[in-house]
Amino acid sequence: MNTIVLYRNNGVTVEIELTRIFVKVVQNNSFSRAADILKMPKSTVSKAVTRLERETGTKLLMRTTRSLTLTAAGRGFYEASLGPILQLEDAQKSLHGQDSILTGVVKLTAPEDLGSFVIAPAIAELSQRHPDLRFELEYTDEIVDLVKDGFDLAVRIGRPTDSTLKLKRIGEVILIPVASAQYLKGKDKIRQPMDLTAHACFSVHIQGSTDRWTLKSAKGTVHVPIKSKISSNQMTSLMQMALVDGGVAFVPSFLCKQHIENGELIRLLPDWSGVGIPASIVTPLAPSSSARLKLTVDHLHSALSAALK
Repeated sequence: MNTIVLYRNNGVTVEIELTRIFVKVVQNNSFSRAADILKMPKSTVSKAVTRLERETGTKLLMRTTRSLTLTAAGRGFYEASLGPILQLEDAQKSLHGQDSILTGVVKLTAPEDLGSFVIAPAIAELSQRHPDLRFELEYTDEIVDLVKDGFDLAVRIGRPTDSTLKLKRIGEVILIPVASAQYLKGKDKIRQPMDLTAHACFSVHIQGSTDRWTLKSAKGTVHVPIKSKISSNQMTSLMQMALVDGGVAFVPSFLCKQHIENGELIRLLPDWSGVGIPASIVTPLAPSSSARLKLTVDHLHSALSAALK
């Protein structure tokens, strides 16, 4: 194995090749998958990580037959190494033409509703433009560990809690009350927020909105106690219930925009809306650390910003 010195720390030589192999193992959470990507025998990959641990005198990975877990030192070393390794890979690819930089895999996670309605078509468009890029999408409302689980980026709704992540603000998710014309037929008109208390309501599991809805307008902010007939962590399902005349759903404006435009749903109290929930793109590394990451972040930011207006 050719030795290229990355840096020296307390007299210990850490090699780029060993570091690159370690990074690929962590990114893929697997020695086998890393070996496939690197086109090396699995035994070579395993020995490289062992050699890296021996030369640094530091345990980086806890290995079992089923899983890999970063030690605290391993996590720190991975986070410090990932950016430089990606930049070196991109620089090497640029020798063969600028377009060839836009290759590889981008792994991202996002909430299901945003993922299905906004992110999926945006990624499909990006994939069509850059056929050498591949994407892995995982939709969940859980806050996953981006480093541990090997994600390049996440779209998050709500106020960020991890200050170690790089954040790019998108805008706000705005919830609005909607119902079908058939549901509203024969019922008293909803003229003010408190009129909602007489209706069957569908609520999402966020910010205590299952027993009250907070609405604001130029007139101020009100907290409306509601009869939450059904609650769900999936906002799409709440909208579907409203579409079949079940009641009033409190859902994001981006989700029901088309249904409002074609008359399937009616926006209630158009001067009122929910308090905005921040939406952001977060990454373990600065987007500029990788050409494919920067391209993906910029494209998603544009698509999401437009959808949330």
